[in-house]
Amino acid sequence: MEDFEEDPRGTRGHRRSLSRGSHAGGGRGGPDERPPGVVPTPLAEASRAMAGDTTLSENYAFTGVFHVFDQHVDNAVPKVQFAHDERHLLACCSLDGTISVCRLAPGPPAVLRVLRGHAGGVADFAWSLSNDVLVSASLDGTLRLWAPADGRCIRRVGSARHMVRVVNISTGKAARGGAGRLPGRVLALCFDAPGRVLWAGDDCGSVSSFLCDPGTGRLTKASRVLVQAGGSITSLSARAWASREAPDPSLLVNACPDRLLLFRVVEEEGSGAPGLRLRRSFPTRHREQPVRSCFCPLMSFRQGACVVTGSEDACVHFFDVGRAARATVNTLQGHGGAVLAVAFNCDESLLASSDAAGTVIVWRRQHA
Repeated sequence: MEDFEEDPRGTRGHRRSLSRGSHAGGGRGGPDERPPGVVPTPLAEASRAMAGDTTLSENYAFTGVFHVFDQHVDNAVPKVQFAHDERHLLACCSLDGTISVCRLAPGPPAVLRVLRGHAGGVADFAWSLSNDVLVSASLDGTLRLWAPADGRCIRRVGSARHMVRVVNISTGKAARGGAGRLPGRVLALCFDAPGRVLWAGDDCGSVSSFLCDPGTGRLTKASRVLVQAGGSITSLSARAWASREAPDPSLLVNACPDRLLLFRVVEEEGSGAPGLRLRRSFPTRHREQPVRSCFCPLMSFRQGACVVTGSEDACVHFFDVGRAARATVNTLQGHGGAVLAVAFNCDESLLASSDAAGTVIVWRRQHA
């Protein structure tokens, strides 16, 4: 079948390594290191007592590399993502025009299948909530819907420049009123947790928000914030909370050049439109590549909370959003090129990272 094929190279495409790659940063943070406005609640203090005196550095320490996939070697892998509520099902896309679906366990880690059909590099993809569909976005200007269980291409949909569109995946048709225009080329998209606000980042350095009607898919332009003048927005991640100490909606943004930004999502006075207030800024190396970041998926019982980002210095960086000084929690070293994407599995026992040289590294957490 032309849309996919099993990996024909046998053992090539993955290898195992036991090298150590974890470098803890920073010490135990005290209350004086919390940024202004972060007030610990009694519930948070009780949670810390239950968890003991374990720091985030200890919680996010890694014993080394669990596995390495190299089926996309020599072509950048812009995104890697675990399936929803899955520990061992992983997918990654490549600028070679394919998407790989991989299984880490049971049995030896393996590439289950390679999805083929795009005429250009694949820049992004996402799992459906039930994991029975993958949607991929390509530099050939199309979206494709795939059945990852058998590799079939279900549907092909065209796209438009400088636009966001809501598409019915059953029919392939755009929703009536489900389109919005941005000032630049769209590089990043994400919904908030309820699915009512769509955030979009572009190559003009702005982040726009649209109100989305879940029933009809209709989009209403709500706001636009210039985050990085003359730069670009390469990654957006929305979260309903930042940490137990600061349980309010947050947006994590990779902005080129050299900025990882954590915003608090607020309602603008008068209009009620979603707005952004900068909470924290973290240093990264980000000049040319489409670097991505993510929140750690579990709400920690420990003090603070972490975000993780790729970087063009070939490292994976962990930052504590609750510390005003010495925010680095950990740094993972092992990639041979710029780290483009990072993703945790559902229970944080494994972290996957991908790079510009086509390598995907799966890291094992020490306390998994």
